[in-house]
Amino acid sequence: MCWHETSFGLYFIRNALQDGEHDKALMGALASNGCGRTMFELVPATPSLSGSQSAYIVRNLILATLPEADFALLRPHLRRVSLRRNDILHDAFRCPDAVYFVESGLISRVVRSPKDGAVEVANVGRCGFIGVSVVLGTMIAIQRTVVLVPGQALGIEAETLRGLMVERPSIKEHLLKYVQVLMALKAQIAMCNAKHELSERLARWLLLAHDMIESDVLPVTHGLLADALGVRRPGVSVALAQLEAQGIVARTRGALRILDLDGLRRSGCECHQVVRDRFRPFSGMPDHQHSL
Repeated sequence: MCWHETSFGLYFIRNALQDGEHDKALMGALASNGCGRTMFELVPATPSLSGSQSAYIVRNLILATLPEADFALLRPHLRRVSLRRNDILHDAFRCPDAVYFVESGLISRVVRSPKDGAVEVANVGRCGFIGVSVVLGTMIAIQRTVVLVPGQALGIEAETLRGLMVERPSIKEHLLKYVQVLMALKAQIAMCNAKHELSERLARWLLLAHDMIESDVLPVTHGLLADALGVRRPGVSVALAQLEAQGIVARTRGALRILDLDGLRRSGCECHQVVRDRFRPFSGMPDHQHSL
């Protein structure tokens, strides 16, 4: 359902880590690390049933807030997919074969010009899905989507989802709510990149990544951050050094650890909070605790 490139230099993650053992250790830290409240916490609609400990509970925000009658139609067609670092889920100007509802990890949506290379326009975590063109009916991806932080997703074949949306229009209506959120997110990031200082933009990126992967440990490099923000690497290094000097972050090999979340928020612009507010319609919905 997806393919993998071991070298991604022409597009985005030129400095992605290739050390498999380091990735394993890092993902262990992500799994065990605690973090503050994020925008994706929901109120369970019903308590968990006894005896269902072995059931897989859906974590994706979009699926979790889908009413049970609608989710029941999707359930037989959803498959768990491993997301590996640098996996390309969809490529620009190609027809997607599947839609991915992210359960964990972090996905980057990037655009590219022949002269200036690639830049990130949005991130997707367990708050969203990859495959907007399928929901819109155009069936042509307009951006490349690449896995930044390994994780898992629930995948469904594109044609199957199209058929289910015809059979049950309420499914499409629900998914379109996220499409609107994504459009607002991209608009806010465009404004942020155009108007705010690099230090503020960096803080915004780190805060959103923290929210999406729900960890204080962010497996990012200076080069990856520079590519994501569309700036030169030395500028990112200077901004990170300032955050480290203030005790807000700590740099390790191939990762950053957020030490002072409130301090990071004070260092950023208002865009992080604006983006959080865009997800309020979903955060106000009940978590139906769907199982597979």
